[in-house]
Amino acid sequence: MLIEHDVVTVVEDVPDRGLSTGDVGAVVHCYPDREAYEVDFVDETGRSKGVVTLTGNQLLRLNLRSLVA
Repeated sequence: MLIEHDVVTVVEDVPDRGLSTGDVGAVVHCYPDREAYEVDFVDETGRSKGVVTLTGNQLLRLNLRSLVA
């Protein structure tokens, strides 16, 4: 289960929203049933690509410690 402010990556292409596998964003809203999340995706410079609603199956929480190490 994801929570607000989790950093996530999308695990499948979502071409109609301009997302590719591996794009990174932050959860900005969790729907009450926790089956869908709004995620603010960013580009490689940190600029927002927009907020997209996705299901939990389309997202993977990133462990920032492993990214920094």
